[in-house]
Amino acid sequence: MDIRDLKAAHEHAQNFGIKSIVYGRAGTGKTPLLNTAPRPLLLATEAGLLSMRGSNIPTYDAYTAKRIDEFFKWFFESAETKNFDTLGIDSGSQMADVYLNAALSGTSSSGKKVHGMAAYGEMATNTMNHLRTLYYTRYKHVYLVCKEELADVEGQSLFRPYFPGKVLPIDVPHLYDFILRLYKGPVPGQAGEVLSFQCNGTYNVMARNRTGNLDDFEPPHFGALVEKAMNAPPKFSY
Repeated sequence: MDIRDLKAAHEHAQNFGIKSIVYGRAGTGKTPLLNTAPRPLLLATEAGLLSMRGSNIPTYDAYTAKRIDEFFKWFFESAETKNFDTLGIDSGSQMADVYLNAALSGTSSSGKKVHGMAAYGEMATNTMNHLRTLYYTRYKHVYLVCKEELADVEGQSLFRPYFPGKVLPIDVPHLYDFILRLYKGPVPGQAGEVLSFQCNGTYNVMARNRTGNLDDFEPPHFGALVEKAMNAPPKFSY
């Protein structure tokens, strides 16, 4: 390399987009909010898209490990994906469950039935292979929908994105710039119960925004959140 290969840090941030986990209780409207994202594409890994009955987002259904693999091969290799700025996955939790069931039934890419810890290991590997590659994909935002669980973490109850096994609940959140809890409840400065993205974590809620320029609670509009995160100056200083 030489000095011409060096670029300002903000250029790298702009190039990789916003990679987000969005989780919350069933029925809060996580999937329909993908309609607010810039030029979205949806990978549906679970049936039942009734909440999207009014949406025209291009969608690929992938209820088996084979179809999930086929989708990501296309997404990572095809020039056609230049037509989309945001990939939504509904849901990351279900995608992992599909890979787990495939490992147990022998319908995964290995073609072998595995059980116990080996099945969970194969599930984690297959899931992380896609999500890790996606994290490093340039010029794409990610809207990874997850179920919510209340987990016991070192004796403390914690709301967090659900993934099966012991590896993914740690490894997947570590990758993502945003961990957003879609929450309906009291919000400081507003009356009644309000639907919002919780962007910063508390002792009992896993949430994160690495940009540092989002409020604790933001309106439930992913496109506006991306715009604010990419363009507004950070609140912290050095």
